[in-house]
Amino acid sequence: MKNISYKLLLFLLVCFTIACNDFKNQGSGVPEEAVKVINGSWKIVQATRNGVDITSLMDFTQFRIQFNSDGTYTIQNFLPFVVHSNGTWNFDDPQYPFNLNLTESDSGATLTTAFNYPVVNGVRRIGLAFSPGCKNNIYTYLFEKETSEN
Repeated sequence: MKNISYKLLLFLLVCFTIACNDFKNQGSGVPEEAVKVINGSWKIVQATRNGVDITSLMDFTQFRIQFNSDGTYTIQNFLPFVVHSNGTWNFDDPQYPFNLNLTESDSGATLTTAFNYPVVNGVRRIGLAFSPGCKNNIYTYLFEKETSEN
């Protein structure tokens, strides 16, 4: 009986050894960063000031920002925001953006806002943090892309 057990164990060991392949690294091992595509109309779903949720204190439902693939943006139903008028946009780094630059067409002023691109509950969001006046007040708006159903 012991002889059969040893032969079975040896057989299984040989089978597992033969079945294993050497690991071969097929790539660089560094994942590619996803391209940040923000084209479309975005609505505010959450607003905070200095970390305190202020979404219910003001009507944010009508504000929209439209980012176009040609590098322009338009604002509808203005609220306190990093810019006051329509213009052009670009990232500080196209591959790894940390900031979004917005240049107003009427003044030519370029204002920069911190940029975040998270996925929350399976939905892509844009997070923009800025100070529209007093540097002690930091506003963060979280946007979701408007769907065609809205």
